[in-house]
Amino acid sequence: MSKRLNRRSIFGIIAAMLVMSTVGLTTGASAQGLPALPPGGAQQPGIGQGQPAAPLPAAPLQTPAVANPLNPLAGIGAEPNAGLPTLPSVQSRFDPTVRIKDITFMEGDRVNHVSGEGLVLGLSGTGGKSLQTRQMATNFYLRKGMRVSKVDTQNMSAVLVSGKIPAFARKGETILVTVSVADDASSLRGGTLNQTALRGIDDEIYAIAQGPIIGGGISAQGNAASVQVNHPTVGVCEAIVEREIPCTNIVNQGRLRIVLRNKSYSTATEITNVLNRTFPGYARATDSGTVDVYIPPAFRDSVTQFVSIIGNLRVTPDTPARVVINQKTGSVVFGHHVKIAPVLFASENIVIATNETPVVSQPNPLAGGDTTVLPRTGIELFESGGRYNVLPAGMTVGDLATALNTLAVSPTTLINIMTSLRNHGALKAELVIE
Repeated sequence: MSKRLNRRSIFGIIAAMLVMSTVGLTTGASAQGLPALPPGGAQQPGIGQGQPAAPLPAAPLQTPAVANPLNPLAGIGAEPNAGLPTLPSVQSRFDPTVRIKDITFMEGDRVNHVSGEGLVLGLSGTGGKSLQTRQMATNFYLRKGMRVSKVDTQNMSAVLVSGKIPAFARKGETILVTVSVADDASSLRGGTLNQTALRGIDDEIYAIAQGPIIGGGISAQGNAASVQVNHPTVGVCEAIVEREIPCTNIVNQGRLRIVLRNKSYSTATEITNVLNRTFPGYARATDSGTVDVYIPPAFRDSVTQFVSIIGNLRVTPDTPARVVINQKTGSVVFGHHVKIAPVLFASENIVIATNETPVVSQPNPLAGGDTTVLPRTGIELFESGGRYNVLPAGMTVGDLATALNTLAVSPTTLINIMTSLRNHGALKAELVIE
């Protein structure tokens, strides 16, 4: 009897599991858009009497997991990657237009340079020991009412302080100035600048600099070696503006003058056209670097708002075809419009090998001489055959970079090639050598 009951229990459990799996398939099919089972749910087969059982209630639909918590609707009914952020393409990211204020400035809205000489105190044995330092230290104590016959300047340094006062700077405004060593001090790290007056070209005091020196350079040395990171002899300090510099010549006879940072007739004409589309007839280009804008009557009392409006207008500046070469660093920069005429050039590989083989000269035992080491240097020069390379006409910057990378041209060779192309007339661009 117990065995029959166990068998019936097992069969009942299996039947219940089959019913649950059928309901799950129905629910999953409905959720996924597949054809569902007939209405009323799955029918349980009869047990013993052959009568159909009562219909089971349909299981509730389960809410799918949200793929993107920031946008819950992004993963429903969309493709697998629809909810994921996509990076914009290079074409969509590149915008050739710029704001007018990014490539120009208003005439009269300018900075003014100030400078002065001061004394830095509190150095940790890295100060200067020159006559200039001792003289400045002596004068410093004399102004304090002290007469010192001999001044120890190992913790002092004579410095030059320079900075820029921006336009419309007000009294009490803080600016940053550069502090540079003017003597033989090795570092300004940890020093404090004494009160230093900063004067303009008219010899008037416009700012006062004082405070701790902020610098990222550090140096250390021993008896036979030294190490240095950045420039420990240059730092930054704060200064306070004490006199305002008037900027009253921005508006001249009812007009503003826009000055281009990079002179170009095309860019000046583009700026004029954009301004005239917004304010018809109020802009005129006078040369390659100047655009005059007359203030409309509606903005006569709000010049600042008018300058803001025209500064935020967007234009497409002209990019000159230019190649800039820096001989000190060996860097070469190509402009976008650089083109090269059809040309054939040959490059050669020259290898110079040196070999040091010192020879020891040993005198005879009875000669009474000294043993010496005589230098012997061997130099060999290997020159491989030239490679003839053809550059087709109309090469862009990308094509030129690919060709030069394929040829494995070094920066030094590239500088020589660009100079030769310019002299030959094949380089259709301006060559600037710094």
